[in-house]
Amino acid sequence: MPRLVLKLVVFACMHHGAAIIGGNALAAGTELSSCLDAATILGAGGDVSDQELTAAQGACTRLKQSSTDRDTLARVKAAAETIDEEVQRRGGSAR
Repeated sequence: MPRLVLKLVVFACMHHGAAIIGGNALAAGTELSSCLDAATILGAGGDVSDQELTAAQGACTRLKQSSTDRDTLARVKAAAETIDEEVQRRGGSAR
């Protein structure tokens, strides 16, 4: 009986941990999409609202601070430059 209880506890912890990791991955994926999508749209000559631009700029900043993957970091830095240039073009800050 104690083995069964132990197995249930371990399973519950693993499931809960996977949900936390999955949630963090989803949040990171959303931030990555916000950052890269806005830069792609701007690079293609499209328009991004001030609200989207502000969100993308914040997402890029957070990703630059937390990303450990060199390839992702390089893409985020390039996107951040595009977004920062657009913010400057609009007068220094997205409103």
